Amino acid sequence: MFSWVFQSQELNHGGYVVQSNRGSAWGPFSSLRTIWTRHDNTQLYGAFDRPPFPIKVDQPTITEIFREMRLSDLVMLGSIYGGGIAWAYAASRPFVMLTQRLVVFHGLSHLALVTGLSMTINQPYRRLTGFADNGLRWTTPKDKLKKFDATSHFEKATIWGRFRVRPEE
Repeated sequence: MFSWVFQSQELNHGGYVVQSNRGSAWGPFSSLRTIWTRHDNTQLYGAFDRPPFPIKVDQPTITEIFREMRLSDLVMLGSIYGGGIAWAYAASRPFVMLTQRLVVFHGLSHLALVTGLSMTINQPYRRLTGFADNGLRWTTPKDKLKKFDATSHFEKATIWGRFRVRPEE
């Protein structure tokens, strides 16, 4: 359906980008999965480091962000908001007066709603700018030596190897 997008030369970066055949970027829980999944050992990126995934749009506008939204973003919003409502209900139960319960419930549920909405807007922005899994992979590896990597081959053999997205694969 979207094959014409990946065949255009401007998104292909001259042959340095390939579409991934993994389904990790397209599942209904892929946006929610980014909360606990790491993709690299780097925590902060310098101004001249390339992002872990190819860039679709360098400085996306609001309309491009809303066009990039997927079902997984709405699932993430519903999960965070639903969890926030359950948390707000549980936190408001010990109070005796109804007004106290309503203040606590509304405060916590609105906090969850704002958190979910901000993450729902942030995730398509990160996909467009290449800092979240967008289904594309670099074909050339990073110019970086994995100097202190002594455990990645052990990690791949365990169940914990599933919880890290490796852009080079």
